[in-house]
Amino acid sequence: MITLPGSFSMRLLGVGALCVSLLTACPGPGPRPTPYLPPSQLSFTFPTVQDTTDVKLAAVAFVKDEKTGGYQSQVVTFTPLSGPAASSATLFLDGYRLDTWAKNPACTTPFLGGETAGMQEVTVTPNTVRTCNLYFMLFRDANRNGAPESGEVLYETHDLYSYATEAFTYRFVSPDGRSTETGTRTKGWSLVRHQVLQPSATPGRYLVSMNSLPSADERLNIRLHERTDYFTSQGLSLGGGQK
Repeated sequence: MITLPGSFSMRLLGVGALCVSLLTACPGPGPRPTPYLPPSQLSFTFPTVQDTTDVKLAAVAFVKDEKTGGYQSQVVTFTPLSGPAASSATLFLDGYRLDTWAKNPACTTPFLGGETAGMQEVTVTPNTVRTCNLYFMLFRDANRNGAPESGEVLYETHDLYSYATEAFTYRFVSPDGRSTETGTRTKGWSLVRHQVLQPSATPGRYLVSMNSLPSADERLNIRLHERTDYFTSQGLSLGGGQK
């Protein structure tokens, strides 16, 4: 048995007391740091705009107004066009801003009864999913209030940047019964591509798909075009049964 010198024992006791004191005085673990949320970069093409004065490419959300029950547009982010003429532009979607919109209950609302309102033969799996959509448009901000208004939109697209609380699939038929839409979306944010097919075997009938693209395919150009009917055209004739 080894007996420690008295002075050494006291030093150990002192160190122990100091450790206890420090542990008591130190606060507990603080909040975890916010994880890095990378931005998304999307590229757009459109018919050449010769005069770019006050022209902006914007991502717009439509949020529900609980008082009126209607929807109001809000610009999430935008980039101004520059130069004497332009036919392409890039839009950056900040990751933290996207996270804020995903958590916004005025934007992230039930898909069933929301995006499917007025449709026929609706099936959504799972039917508890909630979504928040961003829409893209090129507009001339004539009154310089920063928001697209009636008569200011130059070009738009039916493609979406969409947030889903969980992965889901769906199907429905348009109100006039001529178009059947199907879609598969991934959990989180994704670029959703709009495509319309007109099978030769069923004249006057259309197949619409709205599917999430793999993240690598977000680098593909998104084409903005003049306003077209959502259920019967994607704004560009591609041939091979596509319209």
